[in-house]
Parts: sequence; C-alpha cells; structure tokens
Amino acid sequence: MTALAAVAVAGMSLVPIGYLLLSGTSITDIRAQLAYSTTVSAVGQTIALTLLIGALSAVIGVGCALLVTRTSVPAPRLLTVLFSMPLAVPGFVSAYAAYSATLTYAPSFGGLRTLPGAAVVLALSLYPYVFLPCVIALRRIDPALEEVVSTLRRRRFSSFRTVSLPALRPALAAGLLIVALHVLAEYGAMAQLGRSTLTTKIVAEMLNYGDYRSARSLSLLLTALAVLVLIGTRWIAGGSSIAEVTRGSTRPPRRISLGAARLPLTAIAIVVPILAIGPTVVMTTRGLLGPGRSSAPSWSSITGPLTTTIGYAVAAALVATLVAVPVSWWVTRAPSARSHLTERAVWVAHSIPSAILALALVFLSTRLAPSLYKTAAVLVAAYVILYLPLAVANQRVGLQAARRTYDDVAASLGVRPSRTFVRVTLPLAAPGFMAGAILVALDASKELTTTLMLLPFNTSTLSSKLWATTNGESLDFSAAAPYAALLVLLGIVPVWLLVRHTLAGLAPASSRSTREHQDRAQHPTDQAPSDQDLITAQLP
Repeated sequence: MTALAAVAVAGMSLVPIGYLLLSGTSITDIRAQLAYSTTVSAVGQTIALTLLIGALSAVIGVGCALLVTRTSVPAPRLLTVLFSMPLAVPGFVSAYAAYSATLTYAPSFGGLRTLPGAAVVLALSLYPYVFLPCVIALRRIDPALEEVVSTLRRRRFSSFRTVSLPALRPALAAGLLIVALHVLAEYGAMAQLGRSTLTTKIVAEMLNYGDYRSARSLSLLLTALAVLVLIGTRWIAGGSSIAEVTRGSTRPPRRISLGAARLPLTAIAIVVPILAIGPTVVMTTRGLLGPGRSSAPSWSSITGPLTTTIGYAVAAALVATLVAVPVSWWVTRAPSARSHLTERAVWVAHSIPSAILALALVFLSTRLAPSLYKTAAVLVAAYVILYLPLAVANQRVGLQAARRTYDDVAASLGVRPSRTFVRVTLPLAAPGFMAGAILVALDASKELTTTLMLLPFNTSTLSSKLWATTNGESLDFSAAAPYAALLVLLGIVPVWLLVRHTLAGLAPASSRSTREHQDRAQHPTDQAPSDQDLITAQLP
C-alpha cells in the first residue's frame, strides 16, 4: 500500500515530463535546436554556472560549517544564524538588489553581469543549502572514532580525511543537489544578471515568441542535465558505510583552538553573510527611507499580497508534508532499487523550469477540469510538485533518526504499527518533518515564474507585485522596496525556525550525552538502557 502511494506521488511529480514526452517533441527537434549557436551557448553557460556555483557553494558552505562546529570561533550559534540568513532572500531579489547597488554606487563596475560575477551572486544566495546539512553531519560524528584514527595515524588531517570527510559526503551531496537544481531552474536572477541559460531561453521562447515546440525541446535538454546532476551527486554521496558508523555522537565534537587568529577569522567569516544580504538590506532601506526614492510606498496596497503569499505557502507546506510521507517512509523502511528510483523521480521535477511545469498544469486543467484553471488549487499543486523533494529529503533524515529497530521491538511487544508510529516514530522524526515543511513554505513564498503563470485572476503575491515593478529590468529599486522588505521579513521567520530546529535538534543530544556521561561516572555499574527499555517507556 505504501509502495503504491509512493509510486503515485512520483507519477504526479513526473507530470511535466509526461507533458513534454506526450506533446510530440522528438530527437529531431532537439537536434534542430542544437544547430543554433545561441542554444549551444546557453547549454555551455548553464553547465558552467552549475559547476561554478556548485563549487563555490561547497567551499563556502563546508568552510562555514567547519568554522562553527569544529573551531573555537566566538558565538558559533549566532554565526550559524547569520550564515543561514541568505535563505530568507529570494534569489531574484538578491540579484536585483546587487545590480541596482552597482548602478547606484559603482556604475562603472560591470563585473556583476559577467559569468563569474553572476556565479558569485548566486553562490552567496545558495550556499546555506550546503551549510545547514553539513553542520548537522559534522555535529553527529562520534569524536571517539576520530580520536582512534588520530592515535593510529599521526599524520596531519588524517582523522579528517579518514572519518570526517567520508561522513560529510552524503550531506554535501544533498546540499549540492539542491543548489545545482536551483541553478538549472533559476529564471529571475539569471535574467537580472544578464545570463542566457537554458531556462531563460525556454521562458523567452514561450513568453516572447510563443514557440512552445522549441521550449519543450529545450526543456528535454534541461531534464537531461538534471539527470546528470542526480547521478553526479549520487557519486559524491558515495557508498561508504563510514557515514552510518559515525552517526550518533555520544558527546560534543572536539574543537580546534584558533589562538590569535580567532578574531581575524571571525571578521573574515562575517563578510560572507554581509556580501550575501547586504545589497538587499541597503537598497531596500534606501528605497523605503532614502532621498532617492521615487514615490512613497503604499503599505495599504500590500496587505492583500502579503496574506495571499502566506496562505499559499502554508497550504503548499501542509500538502507537501502529507504527500511526501509514503515516499520517505518507503525509502527508509524498505530501501530497494525501486524505492530509491521513486525517490529520485520526485527530484527530477525540481529541475524542470517552473514555466514548463506551469504550462503542463495549464494544459491539463483546461482539458480535464476547466473549472480549476487559474485557481488556488492548481497553483498550490504546482508548488507541491516543485518543492516536494525538500519535504521528502528532510522526512527521510527524520525517519532515519527513528531507527527501524524500534518498530521491530514495538512489534515484539504486541503493539500495533499505527500506535508505534504515533507514540515512537513520529516524535523522533518530527524535527525532519518540520524542517521539510518550513523549507517548502519558504521556497513557495519566494517562487516567481510559476506564480506569474498560474496566479488566480485578480490576485497577487509579493513576488508577482515586486516583479511587476521591475518589468525585468533593474532601473529603480524604490518601487520594489516595500515588497522586497516584506519578502525578506517573511523569509526570516521560517529561516529562524529552521536554524532553531537545527540547533535545538543538536543541543539536547549534547546535553543529554553530557548528563549520561556524568550519570555513568557517578554510577559506573549502571547499564545503558536497551532499545526495548526505551520503547517500553514510550508505550506504557
């Protein structure tokens, strides 16, 4: 039953792919597209930006994670919050603000709209997707294993190469997968930074020229790149069992003393979030309060878009959380080639340009259920398909924390599976479920392209209103400032909850382990509770 539900969810996620295949697109069409030099250039830019942004995000994300988890840097919890803040700013808003800032304060600087400049802007916006899972992975490595390796191999960084790096690979791969698929599907930021990628070309073919056949052909090319990304990140994750062995630390990890470099390194590290969110903060403040603003913001006119944005984001988070359960449950409780293939299928939809997904839903709704066209139900369905992988990935992490052994022990005690799920599994997996829902709500509130194409009539969101003020060009940020300010403030709430969840999910383990360590020191003959003792305590 669970497998059937998971396959049904995967099938729903592949609706855009089905639309592309059933719409008559052929290999001949793809070859014809590749005959154009602009298409080849767009493919090259897409690949180059994906690799460059992925590499920069990995360096920044892993570096920041090592800094807050493994060094004596001051205020690591505050730094964790600061390093996560770029998640609160939509990518197209970051790009828009950065470009407007250069036009305002450094008009002769043209580096931002080059390929390296665009890569830096987007990497500063996306690196938290690598940073947060790496923080969790590094905190969960058992330091005892690293100490054993350091004792046996006295070479420098031997424990990092042998233990930490292999244990870090799954988290790094998960973060890079999200970053790469975001880059492949990004439209707003690429348009603002003057980059011609496959996604911008697809949207241009659809909206500017009305050439849907070319758009579908290019979308298949983009899907092929997404499949390569899935394969590549699978290789990065690796098949070593070291990640399983090191999971579940019994005490906090060791920290390296930075000595005299402690404060200089902290100052350098703070530059990262400043560069990431600084232009948005400066330009928004200038647009709201500065002398250069063109008109006073009409706050009363943005109440409607604000409530609409919140409503759609919450609805998408709730639906995605429920729909993701069969997939995450199947892949964690009955791992197999079929369950892993099903899980990967939902990721493919994440890489499809939002415009194609919107087009597929318009096609289906107008033919199968015309009354649903341009309704909130179709828009929320699009959000769910786009961001379902975020819910699945985080639920999977949560369910892995609730070990399958607990289910077996509960079953041996005669407890029904439903009762075990409610009393044991769900409380342990709840942090993962909550993190997934928060990420879905956060990304849905920032989504631009799908919103523009599927938004119900006489309705607007913060993203659509902000984009309407730019008309795709960076001329004057003052009109966009109220919407940018609310989008950022709206994003700060789920980011704060996400970071709080991450820190809270780690702190109790450390404090609990400390208490257990002290108890064992005071009562050395006491035995650690078995799995059966733990389950019995949860099921009185």
